[in-house]
Amino acid sequence: MKPSLLSALIAVAFASAASLPAQANDWYVGGGGGVSIGHDLDDLGSDVDKNDTAWSLFGGYNFTENFGAELGYLNTGDWSVDGEQFSSQGATLSAIGRLPLGDIFSLFAEGGAYIYQVDTINGSDNDYAPLLGLGMGAQLTDWLDLQARYRYMFRVGDDPDNGKLGSGTDRWVTDVSVATLELVFHPNRHAYVAPVAAPMVAAAVAPVMVDKSFSLSSDVLFAFNKATLKTEGSSALDDLYQQIVEVNPKDGQITVMGYTDRIGSDGYNQTLSEARARTVADYLVGKGLPADRVSTQGLGESNPVSGSQCDGIKAKSDLITCLAPDRRVEVKVTGTQTEQTPAPVEPQPMTEPMDSEPAKA
Repeated sequence: MKPSLLSALIAVAFASAASLPAQANDWYVGGGGGVSIGHDLDDLGSDVDKNDTAWSLFGGYNFTENFGAELGYLNTGDWSVDGEQFSSQGATLSAIGRLPLGDIFSLFAEGGAYIYQVDTINGSDNDYAPLLGLGMGAQLTDWLDLQARYRYMFRVGDDPDNGKLGSGTDRWVTDVSVATLELVFHPNRHAYVAPVAAPMVAAAVAPVMVDKSFSLSSDVLFAFNKATLKTEGSSALDDLYQQIVEVNPKDGQITVMGYTDRIGSDGYNQTLSEARARTVADYLVGKGLPADRVSTQGLGESNPVSGSQCDGIKAKSDLITCLAPDRRVEVKVTGTQTEQTPAPVEPQPMTEPMDSEPAKA
């Protein structure tokens, strides 16, 4: 082994990660299979089979949208040289750099080490090889990605004394490349964490019943098929919160209801509507609404407002545009309102007043 270089690689990867700002708890696991090639085996004999099946298992953590670290297992299969077998397997340790391309696709590159064990006619050996890789991923759902990856490992099977005069070692050595197709699971990519809420300021005299609703376009709040707020979505919820502050209902209750369009399965749309409702509730509670007064409902593709006007549209892009009114989040506020001006203390109200007209987005 070459411990000093490997230790330095590990230290640099994790020191870089520690210096980056923390984000959501986005850890992942995955696996895949593909093809491996032993590039230099032609130099070791005349009857060579240098292609075989490779497979891998891995787990990692994304510290930010652009940087992560990954640990895995890679088996490059068995190659044949003049009837003798050359096999390789071991652990991979990589730092991952990622470049998002829109909401679905991303490119990534990795650098690290392949800590291998090789079995050849010369016996077994353990060491590590530098590893470089490139890949592209596609987000299929909030928790599932499909990615293609290409890796190249340098001088697998090498030994510090390999081929030296009088060393007694003449090990088989080859560069190895592996191309795999992989499924990656992100269990917590959109996990909901309830924030700590500030208490509500109460005022009471001449109570008036409050029962107001807002309807906010999901296309303003979220990208299509997503449950993470866009910048303009945050601005729309800021406006909604200020209206609730002005009404300042006593003992108020807020219900956040998420709806989707009819594209996709019932189960998927139900899950997406729940996630969007939780995201909006999370944001309003984070602004100051009491968490115990805010509830959420995911209503999936029920209660569409587009009616039958989109029937017959076949092109998916046109159908997505036509069904935009169905993708919405409705926020309902109920309680009592006082006509007395609140005390001159900075209010931290329970919910924002909901007019019968949609909030400006």
